[in-house]
Amino acid sequence: MNRKINEKKNFEKTRINLLPPKDRNRVVKNRKMLIIFSITIGYLIFIFLLDLASVFNNNFKRAYISQLNQQLTMIQTKNILNETFESAIGKRKILLKAIQKKIAVIDSLKKLKVAWNKKISEMVAASPDGVWMSGLTLEKGVIIINGNSISLSGISTYINNLKNTELFTKIVLKRAQRKIISGNTFYSFDLKAVLKIPNINFNNQ
Repeated sequence: MNRKINEKKNFEKTRINLLPPKDRNRVVKNRKMLIIFSITIGYLIFIFLLDLASVFNNNFKRAYISQLNQQLTMIQTKNILNETFESAIGKRKILLKAIQKKIAVIDSLKKLKVAWNKKISEMVAASPDGVWMSGLTLEKGVIIINGNSISLSGISTYINNLKNTELFTKIVLKRAQRKIISGNTFYSFDLKAVLKIPNINFNNQ
């Protein structure tokens, strides 16, 4: 039995050893080609997986950057809206203050209107003989009185009479011009008078 087994092994060894050198070289060459092919395929698969990972990584970065840009745009939009609202609120406060000042002045002028109606007769009555008013303008608490007089002394008397009405805090002669019409001499004049109005600042109108 052992003899048969030994003969069989010797027979197999004999068969392998009987392969021609050409066939042995071809087998070795095929093995080398298979190894090289396997290595090449593995390398290509590795490169493919590396590129795929790079693509996924770049796509993730782009998506993240896009998300950050959207958040930045939202923050900038909110900041612009906040600045717009703050500016509008500030302008509204300024406007309200200006309106309140105007309302206060209007209310004061309404009171003045009543007093003016009562005092207008006193202004007319303050004109001495030979002096008469030709115009009257009111602006920011200042009255410009245009008038005529047959003498300079009449203008002086008229100013003193206006002071006695206690309607003004200050009266100034701005102009006095001598005129001759049809042989008659008279003086045209302009008076600047500041009204006595307590608790009113006309410069804030």
